[in-house]
Amino acid sequence: MTPSHLKTSTAPAGRTAASPAPANAAPANAAFVYAGGNYSTQQHKLMGRMSASESFLNGFARHSGVDHFYCYAMRQQDIDDFTQRVQTAAGAKRPVTHIPPLDLSGVAEPGCLYRPGPNIGYFAWQRRAGDQRRFSVCGVTHTTAEHVVMDGIAEAVTGPTQAWDALVCTSSQVRAMVERLTDQWSHYLSRRFGGKTERPAFRLPLIPLGVDCETFDPTAAREREGQALRKRLGIAPDDVVVLFVGRLTHVEKANPLPMFLALEAAAKHTKKKLHLLQAGWYASPEIEKIFVESARRLMPSVRYHHVDAREPEFRWSAWHAGDIFTSLSDNIQETFGLTPIEAQAAGLPVVVSDWDGYRDTVIDGEVGFAAPTFMPPPGTGTDLGWRYATAVDSYGRYCMTTAQSISVDVEFCAKAYLKLIEDPALRRRMGEAGQAHARSKFDWRVVIAAYQALWTELAELRRSAPEAVPSEADRPVHPLRDDPFSLFSTYPTGYVDGDTVATAAPGGSRQRLAELRAIPLANLMPSLLLPEAEMAKLLEHVARAPAPVGQLLTVAPEARQNQVRRSLGWLAKIGLIRFTKPPA
Repeated sequence: MTPSHLKTSTAPAGRTAASPAPANAAPANAAFVYAGGNYSTQQHKLMGRMSASESFLNGFARHSGVDHFYCYAMRQQDIDDFTQRVQTAAGAKRPVTHIPPLDLSGVAEPGCLYRPGPNIGYFAWQRRAGDQRRFSVCGVTHTTAEHVVMDGIAEAVTGPTQAWDALVCTSSQVRAMVERLTDQWSHYLSRRFGGKTERPAFRLPLIPLGVDCETFDPTAAREREGQALRKRLGIAPDDVVVLFVGRLTHVEKANPLPMFLALEAAAKHTKKKLHLLQAGWYASPEIEKIFVESARRLMPSVRYHHVDAREPEFRWSAWHAGDIFTSLSDNIQETFGLTPIEAQAAGLPVVVSDWDGYRDTVIDGEVGFAAPTFMPPPGTGTDLGWRYATAVDSYGRYCMTTAQSISVDVEFCAKAYLKLIEDPALRRRMGEAGQAHARSKFDWRVVIAAYQALWTELAELRRSAPEAVPSEADRPVHPLRDDPFSLFSTYPTGYVDGDTVATAAPGGSRQRLAELRAIPLANLMPSLLLPEAEMAKLLEHVARAPAPVGQLLTVAPEARQNQVRRSLGWLAKIGLIRFTKPPA
């Protein structure tokens, strides 16, 4: 039921898609903001965004054509993990440059900083410490229903984002949601402070998530794995298996009720033995109990199976044990939905809800069937939003209370299941059409090329577009992240500066300095002070004769004089020197 005018595109709202880079140009590149947990499916609490990010990085390493990788990371463990991951995916040892958090100048070389989430404003603030034209910031939407995500998108509006930054929207539906959110926030700001309401400078291009289609190919080996799993579960060769893959929770993912009802209705009109295989992971033991008991009561004619798709033995075999894939998402937590594309890549016909990102990725009647969905009209859920805003409801309850009134057409699903159950040739045709569709629109070769075209266009905008909110020498880079010694400047008696005199305290020897350094209460953050040898020389200088701080600053070049001031403050803190102001 996908409207024909909704076509997957890389073009941002109101603009055409980026033109490909010239044939002789170097492939567009980016530094990846990397924390291992955000790019790994090898964890118990697995989320769709982790799978998407892991697959994106592997796809970039394989298909981007770059000869150098860049990693922004906080920990050495993450740098090492990133290096191993990209070199394994690329099939070759290629250089990896680490971008340290306190110095983003290295991002200028690839020209773009990629964050696997929507909060591009956070890095726009960091970039403002230098030349804002050094690089672009590019993020991507995953779930957008959480307040922390909405607040991050709002920060992109109020922060120093530029025309050469982008928040990639994975579906036309989520882009409409982001546009509404940014328009509402911009309108509020214009009323609060006056001025004209304008759309934010950063771009909202439309690029879908992707999959590595080759890994889902129904090869002979994969088919054998699927048949072995069917045999293990007691599924006969002529039985029909309907497959669901993903997190199993009616709170934040998909309520299985329409699926159970529709499968039972289909089972009553076929002589085939019908099975439902849930290849996923339950969010909790309580939810597992709800699913299993509801399946027993609502679809007694269908045999229910479960395998944990996080386990290596089931991750791939489940795809090739099924005959039909289904996912009846009804939750605002879902933004794109990778599994219908993965199912198409695996050659399975699909029965999905015509909901959110599925509306862009499933062609009704060609690769499967998309069941109509309905929700209450705009303006009827203000109280639900406010319950979440005031923390009366948690995020999970917010998703659940909205999903409670979102319906998927059960009768449509039952008829779609029945058509595919009864017609193996139809399953085969739709499966083949799905494979072709996945390869042409959603394979990483296609999606990575779209990102690189976007990054090339952003690079051109860095050279030509006007700059918003240039930094000012007499103002902090981030108004809410000021120098603490400026922000709290009225707190002390005086400052470690100018004509403030430093005098050695009794017993202020080098030996005493070493003793105090060994005490945790004194040795808090030594890396932010002068090195030990220079600290000792500074102490000796004061021991020879009292000296104004202004004179003591000359022991270091101008670039390090703030470090001298902080070190003098520390020496006074541990009782080795004291400060006095000369008489007025």
